[in-house]
Amino acid sequence: MSTPTIVVHWLENSRSQRVLWLLEEVRMSSHIYPPLAQALPLAGDTADSPLPVTLELPYTVKKYSRDKKTMFAPPELRAIHPLGKSPVVTIEENGETITLAESGAIVEFVIERYGKGKLVVDAKSGGVQDRANYLYWLHYAEGSIMMPLMLSIVMAQMPRQAPYVAWPIVKVIALATMHKFVRPRLLESFGFVENSLAGKEFFVGDSLTGADIMMVFPAEGLEPTLGYEKYPNIKGWFDRVSQRPAYLRALEKGGANRVAAFNE
Repeated sequence: MSTPTIVVHWLENSRSQRVLWLLEEVRMSSHIYPPLAQALPLAGDTADSPLPVTLELPYTVKKYSRDKKTMFAPPELRAIHPLGKSPVVTIEENGETITLAESGAIVEFVIERYGKGKLVVDAKSGGVQDRANYLYWLHYAEGSIMMPLMLSIVMAQMPRQAPYVAWPIVKVIALATMHKFVRPRLLESFGFVENSLAGKEFFVGDSLTGADIMMVFPAEGLEPTLGYEKYPNIKGWFDRVSQRPAYLRALEKGGANRVAAFNE
């Protein structure tokens, strides 16, 4: 298999940042990381870098900005994928080019094809419960917890996007919907995650997997919606993974998500 050419179409304040983190984790040649003080310079991929890396999976990042008023992705993304959303990656390999959207699909594809057994609980050699947990959290991130998070963003945006004359009514409807339907689901969903992380360093097993990478965006959405105060396990997990050298490299190449921007 030839070295692939990967382009990540990165949109600010979106799920695309975790794709960069994924790629940086895959590129690391070892799970033995130096102290954080050594990682902070974020040196380039050179022979004297303090971070052991491999250049077998190079990629480039093409950045896009959201519309400042609507917060939608720009129309240029529709030239890459018909839905015009992010993340999207284009991968050229062995003369074939594919376009792949949906962060969950991207995470699975990259791990299976380029991960060399890292970041995954193997279907055959892994424990039954660990494999089940890996698949569960991999899909819970988008299949369950993102629904109330997205609804909270929609409810926050409704009054801002409504015509001026309708603003008072729309605001009342949005607040009532948030209080009666959305917030209870947020509390339930994050409470479940909090309890599941009790006594654990990672979501599955004793090392980072694609499940952790998928769950990072919901964790970023927790702070501006419910806050971290009542969720020490989630906060502790997020603090740990966000200090990994690969995570820090990804921030250098993309940028930190600011989910609170949707509520301003």
